[in-house]
Amino acid sequence: MAKIEDRRVRRTRESLLQAFNRLVLENGRGDIRVSDIVEQADVGRSTFYEHYSSADELHMQALAAPMSILADAVAGSPDRERLEHLLAHFWDNRARARDTIAGDDRDKVMRLLAGQIAERVEAAGTRYRLPIPLVAHQLAELALAPVRGWIMAVAPSSASELVDMIIATTEAVRDALAEAD
Repeated sequence: MAKIEDRRVRRTRESLLQAFNRLVLENGRGDIRVSDIVEQADVGRSTFYEHYSSADELHMQALAAPMSILADAVAGSPDRERLEHLLAHFWDNRARARDTIAGDDRDKVMRLLAGQIAERVEAAGTRYRLPIPLVAHQLAELALAPVRGWIMAVAPSSASELVDMIIATTEAVRDALAEAD
């Protein structure tokens, strides 16, 4: 019985995530209410609240997968193709990406990414001169700053060039912060 319930939970969460993502791409993040999400997902309001406390929590869940691509790269396991694809997606949807990465949700996105980086850095077992949460926060800022600048059109760059820079600079900072053997 637990497997059936787990599948139902996964299906419901996936339905809510897909509904939220469709609404974001259609309308932008600012105007989305729980009532919009449940209508789009064809679930009840109480069902929504069984899974998420707010549309904001669902938004951070929706960002977890794309941010994990960046977290992998920053923590030393880059998938260049996926990261370039992610950055191209941000560029193609830059008005919405600005709202998320450089707008009101900036701090929440930073905490999400820093948490993902911390998990990866800790799992790698490298010892650092600073506590891992500080290392992760510094790496998250280092990765997101040029992405924010890029989608804000501070200077032109290709997604590929940005990938190269993110990987090189975060590797240099990880090396600089690592304890000597």
